[in-house]
Amino acid sequence: MELERRLNELRHVQGIEKVEHVPYQTGDQFWVRFNQRIDLGKLDELARKHGYVMTKFASVPSKLPRGLGELLWDGVTHVIVKRISGWSRFTSRFGFEPDGIAKLATDLHGSNQIFMATNEEGIELLYEYLGLKYIPPTPPAPAAKPVPPTAKATTPPVAPASKPSAPQPVPPAKPPPNPQASVQTGNATSTVPSTPQVAVKPE
Repeated sequence: MELERRLNELRHVQGIEKVEHVPYQTGDQFWVRFNQRIDLGKLDELARKHGYVMTKFASVPSKLPRGLGELLWDGVTHVIVKRISGWSRFTSRFGFEPDGIAKLATDLHGSNQIFMATNEEGIELLYEYLGLKYIPPTPPAPAAKPVPPTAKATTPPVAPASKPSAPQPVPPAKPPPNPQASVQTGNATSTVPSTPQVAVKPE
């Protein structure tokens, strides 16, 4: 969607011949092929305003014979980077490309120049160079959060019905006391059946 919108915005701009979206393993690039010379002074001034540096690239391979140069050089003449050390600036002249937001290249089979934006910041710089309003890409919609399952209403456990308690055993009834058998304790008197007396006659 964003690519189609930008193709329509840039396709009819004066000085632009072709707009391409080029996929790479390291990331997609946005190429704009110009049919006239790019104003390097203006582009360098805009890059510096945003804190970038435009450095020359592959100046040594570009001077090799055409057949050999095409094997070692892809036509890139400048790289726009956020910052670059002195060593990286030196090695870039031999074709060691620093990591940047955009590149400028010369068509090896023609005279056209190509602006290659390697990320969104490079595209924004291109729009500013062309005097067009830059609209950032629409952020992706947030992923829908999974809805947690509704907790089921739990029924409180029912206590099991208590069993009726077993009847307590009834102790056997004590036999009634014998009224004729009494024991004398202390001053209490017990009655003991007396033995009948037999009269003995004298001989």
